[in-house]
Amino acid sequence: MPLLPPKALFQGPSISAIVLAACVLGLTGIANARAQRAVATVDSTESVVDYTGSAPMHDWTGTSQDVAGRFMLDPEHPDSSRAVIRVPVASFDSGNDLRDRKMRTVTEADQHPIVEFRTTSLQPVQWGRASEGYAGRWAVTGALTFHGRTHTVETTADVRISDGQVRVRAKFPISLTRFNVERPSILWASVADTIRIDARIVGDIEKAPSAARRSGGPQTKENSARSETGPLRDRNEGVLVPPARRAGEERPNGEKAGAVR
Repeated sequence: MPLLPPKALFQGPSISAIVLAACVLGLTGIANARAQRAVATVDSTESVVDYTGSAPMHDWTGTSQDVAGRFMLDPEHPDSSRAVIRVPVASFDSGNDLRDRKMRTVTEADQHPIVEFRTTSLQPVQWGRASEGYAGRWAVTGALTFHGRTHTVETTADVRISDGQVRVRAKFPISLTRFNVERPSILWASVADTIRIDARIVGDIEKAPSAARRSGGPQTKENSARSETGPLRDRNEGVLVPPARRAGEERPNGEKAGAVR
């Protein structure tokens, strides 16, 4: 068998060309992955969180429209999405001032003013492209902080992403005793231990940053103010962290932020 001349050994794509092509494909994949991700800010004018309590003679519902939070969304890979939702305890209104004052007293709203839900796991149960955007149902696990206690909550949520918005609805029960909340008495009987949460959250998806922002160019005063006061990113998980829960800060009960009981 004749030996090939040295030049013939290197005919066809060179090693450097193959490496270059691999790098280009890799960068394209990263760019596409980033393009799929989006950040949404909760719209407090459209978002509502209700709680429903029960007493021997009747049920009642308290409503808050003072909802804040952020979503990090990846419609193609829902399990990499994250969310943080926060509601002031004193913002719930049941239409009965005496009852609302009792609830603020037993939940110690002055000492523990915020209810916070932070997702720790999102798994699609049914998910795919709809006529407009994406729609389906996710299994949600998260850390609920209420009355200075943090516990894991599991539920399912209806999710729709379309027209520049994300819409989420989730319902789940919580135990007042588990969160060390004294059950208030209405007339002659204490309220039931379980209250039912119904959250309808709407988030506006933010537009991609301008070229000046991406290149580190000058920012407007408005953008500078937002960057100083806005949420932070958790470097480990990419979770959007509100300023009041930065890593290392203590919760009202003395726990470090991020601890889950």
